[in-house]
Amino acid sequence: MHRAFETVYRSTGLAALVLLVACANPPGLVPYAEWRQMDPPPRIDVRDAPIVHAVNFEPGSTSLSAAEASAVAGFLSAESVEPGESVKLEAPSAGAADTDRIARRLATVRNALEQQGISVTMAPPAAPGTLGPDQIRVVASGPMVVDPPCPGYNEPVSSYDRFGRPTMNMGCSNEINLGLMVADPNDLVRGRPLAPADAERSSLAIQKYRTGTQGEEGGASAGSGVSLVPLAIGTGGGAQ
Repeated sequence: MHRAFETVYRSTGLAALVLLVACANPPGLVPYAEWRQMDPPPRIDVRDAPIVHAVNFEPGSTSLSAAEASAVAGFLSAESVEPGESVKLEAPSAGAADTDRIARRLATVRNALEQQGISVTMAPPAAPGTLGPDQIRVVASGPMVVDPPCPGYNEPVSSYDRFGRPTMNMGCSNEINLGLMVADPNDLVRGRPLAPADAERSSLAIQKYRTGTQGEEGGASAGSGVSLVPLAIGTGGGAQ
């Protein structure tokens, strides 16, 4: 009998010790409080980026064809390069024998741009192999949407924090979709002014709503014969 009580006593003490250790450091929980600053939400950025257009000349020619002149005008219109703005001209790297021809081609393109009110500056020659021997490049500057970094979206999750949570940038997909949908990146920087509103027409719509009229004149019976009848739901009674 004494031996049985001793066995029960030892078993109870061992169970209490295991329970005490488990409560002191439960699995999955940290033994101290930890404060962590929330990561800033991802945001797309709008930056000025170079926009280039190559002007092609006929071999040996220094005059601009009608097709190329139209292409230059279309480039300026598509990229919203308006009079008063500035562009750069970039020539290919060439030997001394082609220096005079390249200078004449630069002057031709410059005159065509200045006739449209565009200010022109000269850029250093392009790197070898960048431009063809019969090309002059027009370099403008325009807004471009830069996507935020979104690690983990196209690769397996491999990094976790000390709580076992994967590192993710919430909201990245929304920001990238916004950058893909926007027609003018400048709209992400500043809003457009609203057009003048027609106060009389706006007040007429409110008057029609309040009086139930459908046309410019007449009362509630004017316009279509459709009327709105309140529908009682859940009255609890049947038809009388």
